Amino acid sequence: MPLLKRLIPIVLRLSQWKTENYQAKLAETPELLEQLLTPLIRAGVDIFHCSTRRFWEREFEGSDLNLAGWIKKQSGKPTITVGSIGLDGDCTSLFTEGKGASNVGIDGLVQRLENNEFDLVAVGRALLVDPVWAIKIQEGRIDDLVPFTRDAMTILT
Repeated sequence: MPLLKRLIPIVLRLSQWKTENYQAKLAETPELLEQLLTPLIRAGVDIFHCSTRRFWEREFEGSDLNLAGWIKKQSGKPTITVGSIGLDGDCTSLFTEGKGASNVGIDGLVQRLENNEFDLVAVGRALLVDPVWAIKIQEGRIDDLVPFTRDAMTILT
């Protein structure tokens, strides 16, 4: 079994919110988060994929770390951050208000990555509407990015 663990990493995706309740939290405090993480680490989780609505928002008062930052700090394990990457706001407004989100650069994200707050970044909705998003970001072509709007979503259906 130890050989399998080395060959197949266990990645666990978790979120501090629910689609029907954005205020819901698995852990309301850093102490409760640590209690949640301890058995998961003992069970063999290698990487935590931390889903938030907005990656730039702090998870707990008194620290600028987001969920991925806190989990990395407490667990010592690699983390993945995700949540409105490349977007200027919460993309769920597309579903609740029909407005979607506009594009922004990723300088703040890169800075946090360089600060070792998390190890990897997952991009979702920005890539759904603009499959060459990563190339445009790499080339600095922010104005060419396709925004996450209702019109863009009609192309996907």
